[in-house]
Amino acid sequence: MIRGKRHPFVGAAVAAAALWVFPSHAQETAAGSAPAPAANQSPPGEVEALRREVEALKTQIEALRARLEVLAAATPPVAPTTAAATGAAPAVAPPPAAPPGPASTTLPPPAAAPSRSPALMNPAISAVFQAIGNTSTGGRTDADGFDLSEAEIAFESVVDPYTKVNLFLSFPAGETPEVEEGVVTTLALPAALQLKGGRFKSDFGRWNTLHTHAFPTVERPAVLESFFGEESLTNDGLSLSWLIPNPWGLFLESVSEAGTARPGPAFNSAERALTWTEHLAASFNPTANASIETGLTAAGGRTGPSVMLLDEIDAAGLSGTLEPDDRLPSRVAGADITWKWKPLQHNKERSFTWQTEVLRSRRDVQTLAGGALVSESIASLGGYTYLEAQWRRRWRYGLRYDLTGAPDSVDARLWAVAGVVRFIPSEFQEIRFEVRHTRLNAEAAALLDADHDDTRVFFEWIPVIGAHGAHAY
Repeated sequence: MIRGKRHPFVGAAVAAAALWVFPSHAQETAAGSAPAPAANQSPPGEVEALRREVEALKTQIEALRARLEVLAAATPPVAPTTAAATGAAPAVAPPPAAPPGPASTTLPPPAAAPSRSPALMNPAISAVFQAIGNTSTGGRTDADGFDLSEAEIAFESVVDPYTKVNLFLSFPAGETPEVEEGVVTTLALPAALQLKGGRFKSDFGRWNTLHTHAFPTVERPAVLESFFGEESLTNDGLSLSWLIPNPWGLFLESVSEAGTARPGPAFNSAERALTWTEHLAASFNPTANASIETGLTAAGGRTGPSVMLLDEIDAAGLSGTLEPDDRLPSRVAGADITWKWKPLQHNKERSFTWQTEVLRSRRDVQTLAGGALVSESIASLGGYTYLEAQWRRRWRYGLRYDLTGAPDSVDARLWAVAGVVRFIPSEFQEIRFEVRHTRLNAEAAALLDADHDDTRVFFEWIPVIGAHGAHAY
């Protein structure tokens, strides 16, 4: 049913029904009634009968209105009839005489389900690609140059009044195309519930749910890459969200997920181990121009041996002798807060955002010591904070600070500072310039096979074509 917008066919049909019903009753009443008493007062019994009849007619009209709205939502516009095209008045059959007594409230049996609208047979299709160039000012040059970092094609459509489908195909540079996200989502579950299934980016914090072209900076924060890998935490499974009713007028949401994680350092997808995620989010408006959003997230599952451990076993010649455990417990928890300011006046030229996330990883690992495998538990901490200001319509300026450890190392540390300028000439394209300086300690440099200090300059161009859906606020 379409709400908030009346179809012209609906209004005309309701008006015609009202004109058909009420004049017939008025004529019948005028023809069958006796001369009015001297005091011009109708008998009480007749007045009560008319009142009941009017109420029954109102009930019928409301039922007709609801049914016509359903038909108008799914039926294409009807071509004008021959009579309407020639200007001739259509023949109207005389209304049937109404039966005596109160009108019946029984409705005719419902009509057959309308055919699917032709508009729903054509999903919204869009394409996004990212052209990225970068260079190091003094470190390694093996990553320098320009390339088409990634192209994305999206297909989005409502299936019926109960479900919708969103499919995102990714074409990374130099890699095999894959389904980045493909989910079916319910639209009509009771009790403010919504279920989705398929492949989706896990609802972990704020940044993890974004596609790469929707990042406010060219690359993702270091803590997310260290804990979840280059493609964020993505699951094949089910997700159930619930808008929690509360007496304070807040937006409270719970998201529960279960599935199999895609390849990454946090969880072992090769062994098809089940992972779970629970996310609680709340938001409110302290003023008319600002909003505060907070969230708590926890995820758990199983992980396998690190790449460093496998290399050490091979170097020691123990590949056939030692078999590392590939179902070690792994947990990641996080907290996030976002403050957004956008004035009601000049809201296209002024805005400010501050976003911070902190993550803690705790996982069991195995190390090689004296020709044997030794188990231990490692806790790592990391996070980022990002500030972005806008004081012109098409320009935004951001600054991000990163600090993170590694999930399988006690001493590894990475620091980074990035500044970005975003030029957005329209909602269909964006150009970014970014400078990032990264510093690693000895353990992190050995673990990542990277320089201790590196400064890189990025250029990114993101055009969009087609009906690309809006991203989450």
